[in-house]
Amino acid sequence: MNNQKLKDQRAGLLLLAILCLIGLAVGCQRKEGGSHYGDEERTGRGGVAQHGRQPSGGPPAITFGDKFYDLAVQGQNIWVVGYFGAVAHSRDGGRTWQRQDPGTRASLLGVSFVNDRIGWAVGDQGLIIRTLDGGTRWEPQKSPVAVEKLMKVQFLDEKEGFAVGSFGVILHTEDGGTTWQRLPYEEDVILNDLVFLNNREGWIAGEFETILHTTDGGQTWQKQRGGQEGKLFGLVFRDAKQGLAVGTAGKVLLTADGGKSWKATQSATPDTLLKVRFYGQGQALAVGLRGALAASADNGRTWSAITIPRHYSWLSGLAFNHQGTGFLAGDHGTILTSPDSGKSWRPVGLTPPSR
Repeated sequence: MNNQKLKDQRAGLLLLAILCLIGLAVGCQRKEGGSHYGDEERTGRGGVAQHGRQPSGGPPAITFGDKFYDLAVQGQNIWVVGYFGAVAHSRDGGRTWQRQDPGTRASLLGVSFVNDRIGWAVGDQGLIIRTLDGGTRWEPQKSPVAVEKLMKVQFLDEKEGFAVGSFGVILHTEDGGTTWQRLPYEEDVILNDLVFLNNREGWIAGEFETILHTTDGGQTWQKQRGGQEGKLFGLVFRDAKQGLAVGTAGKVLLTADGGKSWKATQSATPDTLLKVRFYGQGQALAVGLRGALAASADNGRTWSAITIPRHYSWLSGLAFNHQGTGFLAGDHGTILTSPDSGKSWRPVGLTPPSR
C-alpha cells in the first residue's frame, strides 16, 4: 500500500515538480485540497487582472489566475483547457471568449477536436469528457483507469482515438469513447505525448526519454529509445519518416527514418521544452518554461530563439490551423497568436495586468 502511494505521488508530481521551479505546478503553493489561487484572483476581484472578453460584454471568460495546459484549433475555433477544470472557447480566432462548464473541477491536461463540434478532453484521475456541440455541453465517459493522470489525447476522426498518461497507460477507442480499452504496455513510465499518423502507426514519448512506436494500432510496441535521465514532454511527426521530440534542458531529438535512429541536438534555449509542432515547409516551433520559444527552418536540425516581449511564464499549448495561423497557451491565462508563421506573437482577447 505504501509503495502504491509512493508511485502515485511520483506519477502525479514528476512533471509538476519541474514546473514548480517557476510557479507552474498546480499544487506547489497551496494547501492540500485548496486552490492554487484564492477566490479573489480566480473571479477577478481585489484588483487582479481580468481579460478574455465575452461576446456579450459580461464577466471575463479568462483571468490572470488561469493556467492553460493544452489547446485545440479548428479553423477560427479555439479551445483551451487547464487547471481546476478550466475550459474556454473562441469562435472568432481569439477576439472574444466564452467560458465553458466541463462538469468537473479536475485539471484538464489534454484536448483534441476533430471538427468544430466534436472533441474530447482528458486529465486527472483518468478523467475523459466529450462534447458533441462545440463545448456547450460536456459529458463524462467511462474510463478504464481511475488513479492515473491522462496527459494527452488524440482523435483521428469521430470514432477512433488514443490517450496516454502515467503508469504507462495507453488507451484506445473505436466508438467515439463509448468504450475505452487499455492497450498492452506494462512499463511504469509517465507517457506525456503521442502522435498517430493513422489508425495503425503512431509514436509515444515520455519519462526516461522513452519513445515507443507501433504499426498495429497499439497492440504491440517497439521501444525506440529509453533508459535515459532526461524526460520528453513533446512529440511530433511530419510524416512516417520525419519526427521531433523535445524535453528537459532544451534538448531536441530528431529522426529522419521513422525513429529507427534518433539524433540529439540542442535548441536555442536551456529551458525545458513542453511542446513541439511542424508547420509550413520545413518549419518547426517548440515552447516551454520561462516563455521559451524556439524556431527551426530546417526540420529541427538548427534552432533560433524568438522573444515575446514582456512574457516570462511557461507556455504549454501549441497549435497551428490549416491557414498557418499559430496559437500558444500557458500560465496567467496567456493565449497568443501569430499571423506571420511564428515570427511574431501577440495576445488575443487579453489585457495584460498592469505593473
